[in-house]
Amino acid sequence: HYYITNNLSVMLLYYVAGGYIISSVVLFLCPQLLHKPGRVNFPSRFQAHRGGGGEWTENTMSAFKQAQLLDVELFELDVQMTRDGEVVVCHDDNLARVCGVDENISDHLLSTLPLCLREMEVACEPGEYMRCEVQQPLVRLEDLYKAFPTVPMQMDLKPGGEELIRKVSDLTRKYRREHLTVWGAFSHRTTTKCREHNPDILTFCSMWEVSLYAIIMLFGLLPWIPMKADFYQVPIPNISNKSGFLSTFPKWLCQLITPIMCNPLLLWHLERRGVRTGAWVMNNPREFATADWYGFGGIMTDFPSRFLVYEKERKKLK
Repeated sequence: HYYITNNLSVMLLYYVAGGYIISSVVLFLCPQLLHKPGRVNFPSRFQAHRGGGGEWTENTMSAFKQAQLLDVELFELDVQMTRDGEVVVCHDDNLARVCGVDENISDHLLSTLPLCLREMEVACEPGEYMRCEVQQPLVRLEDLYKAFPTVPMQMDLKPGGEELIRKVSDLTRKYRREHLTVWGAFSHRTTTKCREHNPDILTFCSMWEVSLYAIIMLFGLLPWIPMKADFYQVPIPNISNKSGFLSTFPKWLCQLITPIMCNPLLLWHLERRGVRTGAWVMNNPREFATADWYGFGGIMTDFPSRFLVYEKERKKLK
């Protein structure tokens, strides 16, 4: 009796494990069997980081106009709020790097914001400088919405709390572009509040979600897990460690986490689920090619002109 019971238990365990493995493979290959189709309905391969901050003054109207002339498919930008409640496009809360003034945006009225510097080091490419002949003003988010009503935009919400979330949501709803706007933040708490406030606007993964999805993919669980994000936009750590938070990581750690965050199977599955993938910030042909090798659907760059040259060469080789 004990022998029969033990054998039945082992057989049952084999059947359960086999059924789980088979069903996981099926869902990995055909995620639409369990999950809803993705909500993104625009192309997003060609992405301009801060409008192309390596070639033009970052996050300014002139940069985004130049990016549009190059047929950039997605504008990436950052938003802050002034003391009088205006939503302006700028990455840094302090104006020292961008405008040469050691003051915070939140302490300024819109009318008192200084002009941007004519020369600026490219934030994600230390040692390279952007130079322009004319100083550019910072621009309001509303002015971008008016100037580019059909261009998709991804925005990173900087410190500003729920008031900034509300104002961005109201502007997005006013111009009826929820389907063309992607928002979120590095902070998972801020990204969650964005989704709660206006679930119609597309979102990208917070860094906590990136870590979660990359890790559970290793255990074969991701095909079963629902995802709230519409975009999986990540750095390639062993490339993007030239600046920003990754520059504080030791090289061995960047080498370790790169194949986890940028797992080609993970990226393939996400694209099959309708979750767009993108690599930031890639700035030369070798980096563009690396992003393509991993299988990223989109590439974000400070140098849109360089990416155009790369794309033309890549298509010639096909």
